[in-house]
Amino acid sequence: MATNQHDEYDMLRNPAVDYDRTDLSPGGILVFLAGLLVAGIFVELVLWGLFHFLSRSPFFAKGNPSPMAVTKQLPPAKPVGKDFENAQNMNPARFPEPRLQTNDVKDMGELLEAEHKVLYPEQPFVDQNGTVHLPINDAMKLIVQRGLPVKPAGAAAPTAVAQKAANGAQSAAPATKGTTAQ
Repeated sequence: MATNQHDEYDMLRNPAVDYDRTDLSPGGILVFLAGLLVAGIFVELVLWGLFHFLSRSPFFAKGNPSPMAVTKQLPPAKPVGKDFENAQNMNPARFPEPRLQTNDVKDMGELLEAEHKVLYPEQPFVDQNGTVHLPINDAMKLIVQRGLPVKPAGAAAPTAVAQKAANGAQSAAPATKGTTAQ
């Protein structure tokens, strides 16, 4: 009589490889999600009832003015020159001090004018640092004619550390010339 010991052996099932079946079950996850849905619906209904009650309340229906609200409306100011760009008919006297930018259109015009003076001077000039200021169009034409400056391929620029080391060696060399060890 032949016995087959491999009848219960499954090639695709390895008993050593499995997952922990005590962690979470799909039923527990579904119960949690159902509870979350019920709690969300409950909160929604409570808030709806609260807003419905407060909207019909005589205390909240008329609204309470803010204690910071100005009871007397100030007339809108007409600024000198142009209106405010972002808020027409706005009275700047209503803004608290310090007012950082009272006329943004004027400030922007002054900024653009100052930049224009730097970029487009009437005549080239040299400032106190020795920098030559040209009109930007002339400077761009010079770059097109001459090209951008390029460092030669073989020459490396000395680094700050190398320059300090060279300066230190030169200053130390004269001090040791006349001395002898005894």
